[in-house]
Amino acid sequence: MGWLRAIKQKTNPQGTELSQLKEELRCVSEKLESREAELAEALEQQAAASEILRVIASSPTDIQPVLDAVIESAARLCGAADGLIARIDGDVVIPAVAKYGSMPVPEARPLSRDTPVGRAIIERKTVHVHDLKAEVETDSPDSKPRQAISGARTLLTTPLLPKGRAFGAIVIRRMEVRPFSDKQIELLRTFADQAVIAIENVRLFQEIQEKSRQLETVNERLKELDRLKSDFVSNVSHELRTPLTAIKGAVDLLLREVPGRLNESQTHYLTRVRSNTQHLAGLINDLLDLAKIEEGKVELKEVRVSVGGLVHEVLETVKPMAAEKPVLLEVKVSEPSVLVWADRDKVTQVLMNLVGNAIKFTPPQGRVTVSASKDNAEWAQVSINDSGPGISAEECQKIFQKFYQVSEDGGPKPKGTGLGLAISKALVELHGGKIWVESEPGRGSTFSFTLPVSGSQHLASPLPSP
Repeated sequence: MGWLRAIKQKTNPQGTELSQLKEELRCVSEKLESREAELAEALEQQAAASEILRVIASSPTDIQPVLDAVIESAARLCGAADGLIARIDGDVVIPAVAKYGSMPVPEARPLSRDTPVGRAIIERKTVHVHDLKAEVETDSPDSKPRQAISGARTLLTTPLLPKGRAFGAIVIRRMEVRPFSDKQIELLRTFADQAVIAIENVRLFQEIQEKSRQLETVNERLKELDRLKSDFVSNVSHELRTPLTAIKGAVDLLLREVPGRLNESQTHYLTRVRSNTQHLAGLINDLLDLAKIEEGKVELKEVRVSVGGLVHEVLETVKPMAAEKPVLLEVKVSEPSVLVWADRDKVTQVLMNLVGNAIKFTPPQGRVTVSASKDNAEWAQVSINDSGPGISAEECQKIFQKFYQVSEDGGPKPKGTGLGLAISKALVELHGGKIWVESEPGRGSTFSFTLPVSGSQHLASPLPSP
């Protein structure tokens, strides 16, 4: 018969090729169907993972929706009859904090290696039981009563370990003996990882909330302490003011020799007393000003003010101080008509502080220049430049702090309250402006501040950058 088939093949070669082609097409078709099934499965898994991530993002404070979504997707995509997520509370396993399917749920029980879930949590590994009914007779005796009730035969469980801490485990089951594939085991681990992400997110969110509450409590306490400090400073300053005024008046009378003539030594010591009294009075005034500002008790009486006029008035006031060193005073007001909307007295106080400091730190034969111009259509800028020793970058960051004073050439701190710049900063900011310093050691310093050109503009417009 073999020779007959050979003769048929020789006599019908086209029929043989057609059969081979059909077989090849059948194989290709089967492969395509297999690839399509794999692609559909991958897309379904990707869709489930995306949905879980969406739930995680929308539930930063509530873990339950995430656990519900995880167990449903895990059981459904792994072909399980049901599934649950158990968690541990101390040494007790609490089952079904999330559940999918209708199989009976076991009661809470002590954590034990004699159950698949307990073994997975304690040993921190995935446990795959092919036939639970057979295993309860040997490795999992504690599960025997529950297996009889549920009827589950195949079980797969993997632990949930956020930051290495045991939270619980995810479990899926089948009613028949049908082990899970390697791909399904890996898929369950993926879902467990997503549950861990959600658990950790909620923990971190709760920690942040708790820290925020603690910070809020501390902040409120600090505000209360700051208020008490301001009240104390204000009360003490007011109490000191009356006797200090009396001392100053008495010293002035003595120096004018109203009670009688003074010798040279008495005049010398009384002059020192008056100088120190004036310094102490300045400190008290600064403390009172700062207390009022911090308590929000300073009200601005804003009017249209000529910056050039204020600058000339302040320089006339400090001329004697500058002549004593001597220091040259210069004025550069590019536009005499530079007008601002400000409190005249408060801006005068700022200028007195800044120009006075410039004169104090500028060496004899030095120069102090005050300039004013419109920075733009909405802001005017005033700058005080000196030829003093300059300020380091580190000290420039601290110079507007209360009681901070710059040391000159590493020497002792200069005489003063250390409040003038802090008060100036607060007053400028009350106007909506900004104040800053530009300086380098050995190159002098330039203090600048801005004021609004109109009364309503500074409330709505961004400040110019220094």
